[in-house]
Amino acid sequence: MSEVALVHRAHHVAGAIYGTILATTVVAAAGHEPETIDQAAILVLGTSVVFWLAHVYSLGLAARVVARRPLRRDEMVSLAIAEWPMLQSSWPILLALMLGVTGIVPRATAVDLAMAVGIGALFTYGFVIGRQEKLSWPKVLLNMAISGAFGLAILALKVFVH
Repeated sequence: MSEVALVHRAHHVAGAIYGTILATTVVAAAGHEPETIDQAAILVLGTSVVFWLAHVYSLGLAARVVARRPLRRDEMVSLAIAEWPMLQSSWPILLALMLGVTGIVPRATAVDLAMAVGIGALFTYGFVIGRQEKLSWPKVLLNMAISGAFGLAILALKVFVH
């Protein structure tokens, strides 16, 4: 795999991990009151979109500096697609919140579920990456622990602050 392809694919995965951390953090900050789950869902969606756009914009500016010219439309679309996993990774967390907004599950349960989805996704990233690398099970578990620690840190902050 070329260095460019490696960086491009790594960027996709990094964006998904970062988007998951971001959405989980927003739930932790905004979802502590079940009555405001509607606002928490809007904040998760809005924050995810704003951060996605900010990443596309900053990559576009950086690409213009590197290329020393304005970018073509297809190049900007390519940058937006490259950042898509950051936005897409918030959808399972948003779906969990929407279960509470629509009354399918109790609102408090939906907030807890959204946190669990975010934290679980982080552990899962560590697992999948470790298994893909054919690491030994102790190393897979360590990989999961490190990745999941970000979610647990968010949960600890939520408990500490609220």
